[in-house]
Amino acid sequence: MRFKDYSVTQVLVGLHRVGVVGLRDAVKTAAASGLVEREQLVDLMMQELTANNYIPDRQSEAYRTALWRECLRHRGEDFSAYFSPVEVTVRGAPGEERDRFAELVRAVFAGLELRPVIAFEAEAGEGPGPQLVIGGEIVARGKHDRRRLDATVRRTLSDW
Repeated sequence: MRFKDYSVTQVLVGLHRVGVVGLRDAVKTAAASGLVEREQLVDLMMQELTANNYIPDRQSEAYRTALWRECLRHRGEDFSAYFSPVEVTVRGAPGEERDRFAELVRAVFAGLELRPVIAFEAEAGEGPGPQLVIGGEIVARGKHDRRRLDATVRRTLSDW
């Protein structure tokens, strides 16, 4: 008798890490199906996963994006276009320093499979600039290295 793989794989659905039962098997099934269209592959994976996972209707599109990302990851293809978007603000005087900070923000978010949607403000709030604002709260001020900014963003965004 063969047993199904009920292992849980964590994926990013929107901004939340979610455990999905049987994801590896669903990806393998999709890869072996002969289907090539994105929507067909994701439909097949959704069908495979709904038996053992609760997928709220309001999260359906975010799940579909996450599943497509996993298909592309399995194929070894670039999936950065499907990173989850996060609205952020970078405050500070326009120029090279703010531009470098914005690039650092993009790099840190990419490492978390997130895509910052950056709004720029010319004036920094209290404290040194440039500043990173998420959800209306200043989470980073002044010069940061990648490791420190990564830790700050991880702490800020959720229970990661």
